[in-house]
Amino acid sequence: TKYASSMMDTLEKHNIKAIFFINGIYVKNAPKGTLRSMVDRGHIVGNHTWSHPYLKKISLEEAKIEIDKNTEIIKNETGIMPKFFRAPFGMSTPEERAYIKEKGMIYMNWSGSVKDWEKNTKDEKVFLNNVMKDLHGGEIILIHEHSQTDQYLDALLTQIESKGYTFLDPKNITIK
Repeated sequence: TKYASSMMDTLEKHNIKAIFFINGIYVKNAPKGTLRSMVDRGHIVGNHTWSHPYLKKISLEEAKIEIDKNTEIIKNETGIMPKFFRAPFGMSTPEERAYIKEKGMIYMNWSGSVKDWEKNTKDEKVFLNNVMKDLHGGEIILIHEHSQTDQYLDALLTQIESKGYTFLDPKNITIK
């Protein structure tokens, strides 16, 4: 959440709306109103579990607690039930995915990433190339709130747009 406001400024510069998948454990350290600000600025707050556990290594009951506790934080902070869920590390069990669906959320994953958790992405060329080398229509790009992400986000969005791609407002995502 340290870079959320700045990243939202960059997204707005490009007229892009995003889903911010949050872990509830970090909300207490975020500036007051951060999640509400995301919603007020037209973005969506998604559920990414309470504490970011590897879901495949915990029981279904523990996973439900992680999911529900985070849903409650999002609802309390924004007034809105989360519509989207992303599993930590992109991994979950079929039972957990069924629970997400039962709770009315759409399970999301990613198809591309800046890989901003890797040290070499402090280099702008590496950061940008991680997405641009395999960019395709329908790409869901995973981005975290790191200093280099905040620093290079504008350049990334500019490059994507220069290839003729546009961005979908996540409010228009549905499951058939």
